Order: sequence, then structure tokens, then C-alpha cells
Amino acid sequence: MPQVGFPYSDPGSLQGGVREHRAILNGLQADAFRSASQSQQTGQAARAFSGANVTNDQTQTASLGQDVVATNSKLVTISAVEGTNEHFANFNFNYLQKYIAGADAADWLARGAANVAQAQGGDQSGFAKLEDFTGTDSTADNNLVQNAMVTQAFDVDLTASISNTTMADEVGTAYNQSRFRKIEANLEDQSAQAIFTSGQRQGSAADAVTQVAVADGGHVNNTLAQTATLVQTGNDVTLTGTFDLARNETATLSPRTTDLLVNINKLAGTNSAINSSAACQEQAIVQSAAGGVDEAGNVTENDGTAMNDGSASASNNESTTVLNSISISI
Repeated sequence: MPQVGFPYSDPGSLQGGVREHRAILNGLQADAFRSASQSQQTGQAARAFSGANVTNDQTQTASLGQDVVATNSKLVTISAVEGTNEHFANFNFNYLQKYIAGADAADWLARGAANVAQAQGGDQSGFAKLEDFTGTDSTADNNLVQNAMVTQAFDVDLTASISNTTMADEVGTAYNQSRFRKIEANLEDQSAQAIFTSGQRQGSAADAVTQVAVADGGHVNNTLAQTATLVQTGNDVTLTGTFDLARNETATLSPRTTDLLVNINKLAGTNSAINSSAACQEQAIVQSAAGGVDEAGNVTENDGTAMNDGSASASNNESTTVLNSISISI
């Protein structure tokens, strides 16, 4: 005649079930990368004789706009484990029930990176000599305008949300009755990065922008305007992780082994928010003007006016917000 209630009345310790609900999100990455290069090079020469009028007029414009959006979103919801046995409330200490709820996250990267190079060069030479029969001087004019414009905006968003709640509001629930209870969150290697490198050059020491004006009884005017503008504003690199492992313990818990753990880079790894920006700007111009000389540089009896007007402007405007936010509730 079998014993009534067996095995639930057995005084021994029997292996029970394992209840585990765990979310694992590894290797998440939202990455945006852009590379831009602009180069402008020109040469102008104007030579006027005997009352002639020579004009060189040149405008160069290079414009680049880059708007980047990279989004990686993950949402994981695990419902609470309920009792699955009609005798669940009677397991008590005799059964080695194990309950595990957790979330593992490793190798998350939200990154925005940009490389920009701008180079501008120009050469101008003007020579004016003598008058015409009416006494009008020779004129030579060079006019050069160079404009380089780069606009970049990055919006990189890596968002992960995990809801893995545990119910212990009744004596018969899995968490309440288990002999071993564990709720843990393990995180490793979360990084939000914004890395920008830019170079702007308007002539260099090895290859300078040159302006040469020589007048021999004439008028020479060289005008050079160079503008390089780089705008990197309104950049947002966001890494957000929300881990909800909350418990509802309205009922009195049995006196069992319970572990509540949060491990961030327990053994190794990094958790960082990085904003790195490197900028290089170089400007070099050489000007020479001579009046009352010929093309070979010999002094003459003639009058003349020679003028060089050069301007170079380089601006780099960068504004970036980097956010690495991890929220864990147990």
C-alpha cells in the first residue's frame, strides 16, 4: 500500500526543478563614420602693356554636408515565472528548488567618428607696364576667392531595455518556495565614443600661397581671400541600458539562500564615455610688390602702383555630447 502524500511528505531532500529566466545581450554596436576631403589649387597671372586692362576673377566654392543617424534599439521583456505544479506550495524544504533571474550584457559600443581634411592653395602674379597714347596706365588685376565648407552632424543612439521581473506575492510562487534564489545583472565593456579629427591648410611652409605684383608705369592689384569653415555641432552619442530585475515580495519569504548581485566589469573590461577631438590648422602666404621696375627687376624711370591684398580664415566649431548611462534595479 503506497504511502499517502508520497513523495511530498518524504523527510529527505529531493532534487527539484530549476526556474531560470535570463536575458543575454552581447555585441551591440551603433557606429557612424564619415571621411571628407576638400582640395582647391589655382594659379592666376595677369600681364598688361601699353594701357591694356587685364582682369582675372575666379571664385571657388566647395561645400559638403553630412547628417548621420545610427540607431540600435533592443527591448526584452520576460514575464514572471509562476508555479507549474499543483503541489508547488507544499515543496517546502524537502525539495532543492532553484530560481534564477538575470541579465547579461557585454561589448556594447556607440560611436561617432569623422575625419575631415581641407587644403587650399593659390598663386597670383601681375605685371603692368607703360601707358597708351592717351596716357591711360596699364592695369592688371587678379581676384581669387576660395571657400571650403564642411558641416557634419552625428546622432548615434544605442538603447537596450530589459524587463525581467520576479513575483513573490504568494507563498506558492516559484521565487518564494525555491531553496536557492538568485537575481543577478552582469555587465562588461560598455563604451560611448565621439572621435573627430580635422585638418585645415591654406598654404604651408613647404608650399606657401604666393602673391607677386610688379608695376612699371602701371597699376597692379592682387586680391586673395581664403575661407575654410568646419562645423561639427549638435552631435549626440548615447549609450543607454535599463535593466529592471525588480521583485514583488508582498508575501513573507521563507528563510532560504538568496543572492542579489550586480556585477559591472567584475573581472575585466571598461565602462567609458570618450570625447576626443584633434584639430590642425596651418596658414602660410608670401607677398611681394615692386613699383618702378621691369619684369626682370631692373629699376626704370617709370612710376607705378603695386598692391597685394591677401586674407585667410580658418574656423573649426565642434560641440558634442557623449552619454553612457546604465541603470539597474533589483
